[in-house]
Amino acid sequence: MRILLLVLLLPTYCLAEVINWIVVDYPPYYILKGEYMGQGRDEQVIDLVSKKLVGYKFKRHVMPASRAVKALGRSNQVFCMASLYRNQEREQFISFTEQYSTLGLSPAIAISKSLVEKLGLSNTYGASLQSLILKHGLTVGSTLNRSYGKEIDTVLKAAPAEQLSMRAGRDSLESLTYMLLKGRVDIILGYPSEHAYLSKLMDANNELTQLSVQEAKAVATGYIGCSKNPQGDIAIKAIDEALAKLNHSKQFTTVMLRWLPQHMAPTLKPYLKEY
Repeated sequence: MRILLLVLLLPTYCLAEVINWIVVDYPPYYILKGEYMGQGRDEQVIDLVSKKLVGYKFKRHVMPASRAVKALGRSNQVFCMASLYRNQEREQFISFTEQYSTLGLSPAIAISKSLVEKLGLSNTYGASLQSLILKHGLTVGSTLNRSYGKEIDTVLKAAPAEQLSMRAGRDSLESLTYMLLKGRVDIILGYPSEHAYLSKLMDANNELTQLSVQEAKAVATGYIGCSKNPQGDIAIKAIDEALAKLNHSKQFTTVMLRWLPQHMAPTLKPYLKEY
């Protein structure tokens, strides 16, 4: 009877020691090929956290962006993902860290310079996303199932459906940038480092620029989320302890600034506090 009991308990014990990190092919957060492979911002955070977690084994699973968050809802394993927004909907099936895992500038819009001039917008003060949609009737491109923070998400939910263009898949923002350059959408949502990265690859004629979104906070904090089950709750506590030290370290600061456009680094630096 004792042997049978140990056999029945063994799978649960083994699963509790394994953290399955979800990664997506989404430069510059995860770079899965090319010259900078393995040097993405979020995967470097995963590396730093994993080194601090004693007694755990780690596996990485590459998933499409459209499936990544949903995978955290699995009940019999511990799946975790870095740099997630916390909201009430997600908290129903995801356990989040209290400590942030990433700190960056809030989402911005990419827009053509000619449209900026036409609408009389300012690079200094940014633009109101709500005004661009409702007053100017602009069409917005965004990634399916991606949260951009409470403020921006609220604006998007209230926007007319015909003015929204959502794309899924690992190349969603690249696809949206192509649409923007071809005039098929007026603006697209993403983070400054993402826009800058894709502009280098795609905007040969330097047609695009970035504007901050007035509705959003100055900086965006991301959290690590794990499957909401007993094993996931244990893992989250261990990860939180690691982040409490890491997110005030020089290593963390270096990772957060690595892929940020150089001219935007001074905006983020005051928020990166080292011990």
